[in-house]
Amino acid sequence: MSLTAAEIEAVVAELAPLAGARVEGVRAHGERAVTLELFGPGGRARLLLSAEPDVTRIHAARARPPRAAPGSAFQQALRRELDGARLVAIEAVPGDRVVVLRLEGPRGALRLVAELTGRHGNLFLVGPDGAVRASAGRSVSQRRGLVPGAPYLAPAAGPREEESASRRLRFAPNAGERFPLSASIEDAYAAREEERLLAEGRRRLREPVRAALARTRRALERLAEEAARVPAAEADRRLGDLLKQNLSHVRRGAREVVLTEWTEAGAREVKVPLDPARSPQANMERYFRQHRRIVDSAARVASRAAEVRARGEALRALLDEIDRAALPALQKLERDARRLGAGPRPAPTARRRKEEPASPYRTFRSAAGTVVLVGKGPAENDALTVRTARGNDLWLHARGVPGAHVVVRLEKGRAPDQETLLDAAHLAVHFSDARGAPQAEVASTRAKYVRKPKGAAPGAVTYSQEKVVLLRVERARLDRLLAEEEQEG
Repeated sequence: MSLTAAEIEAVVAELAPLAGARVEGVRAHGERAVTLELFGPGGRARLLLSAEPDVTRIHAARARPPRAAPGSAFQQALRRELDGARLVAIEAVPGDRVVVLRLEGPRGALRLVAELTGRHGNLFLVGPDGAVRASAGRSVSQRRGLVPGAPYLAPAAGPREEESASRRLRFAPNAGERFPLSASIEDAYAAREEERLLAEGRRRLREPVRAALARTRRALERLAEEAARVPAAEADRRLGDLLKQNLSHVRRGAREVVLTEWTEAGAREVKVPLDPARSPQANMERYFRQHRRIVDSAARVASRAAEVRARGEALRALLDEIDRAALPALQKLERDARRLGAGPRPAPTARRRKEEPASPYRTFRSAAGTVVLVGKGPAENDALTVRTARGNDLWLHARGVPGAHVVVRLEKGRAPDQETLLDAAHLAVHFSDARGAPQAEVASTRAKYVRKPKGAAPGAVTYSQEKVVLLRVERARLDRLLAEEEQEG
């Protein structure tokens, strides 16, 4: 199910008050789905854009979608280009399922184009020159050739919807909501999205478990082959006994010897192969050694076969659980699969292009939802403080010890609330040499009062108009912040 052109136009009209808001965060929750965290005159809002097959849509979102791992190059490009940008307008292409977000970023005017066209939907970041800077997925269009650096070309107009159907909306606005139509759409898609996530999650777990079961069957076949060698070992023991009883009759250097074996049926002649390079004693010991090796191996084979059969039974039971599991149970089942050596492979970390360096900071959110950035190292501290921080942002550092620069994103004229200040101070202490101390001093000032002296070492700065607080570290507060870190990938 995807939104119709009429539904998209209605949602875009509802979202018009978001114009003028600033982008405070970008979060990917699918290959072709992102949310923009916005702050504007009307307060905070979350705008969801999804070009995922069969769930293409746009609406304001109340709930934060789950994070996808790892972060894509597209997400990195959006964070780099849109962080701090102002949303100028949201426009729907009349009669088509295409939405254009016009933004004014640090590097000029940008467009985020959402082609919400069902199975071939996509998201494109377009620069001031009209060229594609990044796309959420690989474009399948051969006519347009939409690769980074190429001009963005709008899709050809699709067939027009029937007028009677095109104006009919399938979603009844939820009364009392800030964005009534968006709330209705979000509720309708929540169940569908959960079904999709459940199907993908089951498939992701099911495939490696089935592969592990196949390996178990092959291992049991190999163990059965080894077990079948035990009868042959008895023949080696018999020949060793014959040689032991007749060592004096065996000539050194012979390739074989014929000896008499006494059985219940009477005497019979047995031809015993020999190694001419070995003495009669060494040939006898060789037969006994081969017998012991196979018998000892058979005991290990039986023990190992029992382990493999038990693992196979556990894997089959796990596969049954996966087929019946609800979405919340998949995380526990993945841990169970990993304990059995059948966990899914970690998703590969996206390779960064040279023009897409790693972000210099970690991203957290305070209890009030404010973005808090933490430098990753001395050089990254410089990048965060000198290039990323805006003058009105709050800057913090653990006083008197080496540590990370911490920046709290603030709109002009705003001061941080007390909870945000405490959260940021805890991060400043944790990412410093004062980590683990029960209390520490933290200095804070506006970013515009922080200076990088010429020739100073990486991370070294001077600052003025600071305030210093003695922070008593709250473990629960710190654990919450660290658990909710927003990953790059």
